[in-house]
Amino acid sequence: MTPPAWLRGGVVPRFATGFAAMPLAVLAILEGGPVLAAVVAALLALAVLEFGLGMRLARTDPVLWLAAAGAVAMSAVALTDDIPTAWPFSAAVLAIVAAPVLQQLVRERGQPPDDGPDPGPFADLCRRSGVGLGALVYIGWLGSFIVLLRELPQGEEWLLLAVAAGMATDTGAFAVGKLLGRRPMAPRISPRKTIEGGIAGLLVGFAAVLLINLLPDLQVAVWKMVLLGIALPLMATAGDLAESVIKRALDVKDFSQLVPGHGGVLDRLDSLLFVVPTVYFFVQWIVL
Repeated sequence: MTPPAWLRGGVVPRFATGFAAMPLAVLAILEGGPVLAAVVAALLALAVLEFGLGMRLARTDPVLWLAAAGAVAMSAVALTDDIPTAWPFSAAVLAIVAAPVLQQLVRERGQPPDDGPDPGPFADLCRRSGVGLGALVYIGWLGSFIVLLRELPQGEEWLLLAVAAGMATDTGAFAVGKLLGRRPMAPRISPRKTIEGGIAGLLVGFAAVLLINLLPDLQVAVWKMVLLGIALPLMATAGDLAESVIKRALDVKDFSQLVPGHGGVLDRLDSLLFVVPTVYFFVQWIVL
């Protein structure tokens, strides 16, 4: 017997993985501190490796591992005010730029001079450094806001709100898109996303923000939460589409298959990388 259309395409593994991972994510957020930082650091390191390998960096390329180390370091120092996150970020940037240059110098040491200019090595240096810097900023820097947000006053509630809003937007868009989606939203970027699903995701995400504001410890003026309820689903959708643009350019469906039904770690984090920094700056600039 053929299953209905809405059950095909990895729907069951997707929801099963989500239900299994949600309690673990909530426990890590509630615990906070070194536990959350360690979980975030591990996830970001895996996402950086997925991104770098998807961008055709070799597994042995030091740029790949320096970017992953930079992401881990930024998550770690986000726990304390004594060491600004700019320090490990700056160190990682310098290392990522310097490593391929030093490698090329070692390779060319003792070699006779070329008869003419060869743009090949220079282009490769720029490509590798660009991939490493892109991974560091897109994944490491944006991902470190997960720990930074948790360290703010009432950070536990705000981080739970960010995660819930991101998941609600994603789930609403996915479910309604599967059931009712007819018109493609961005066929050249992500053919499976539909306008119907996108609208549903925005509405469900908006409702999630307003409902979570009813928590006893999170009483914020309604107009402020309305602004956040509008912004977060939009940012979640933007984060999803941004990753889709990268995958479309690479001609890949997912960055890996580490997370059943979802693809890779980066495929699962894409929305949060845009949502969590938005909540962080909202709390810093509007709430506090």
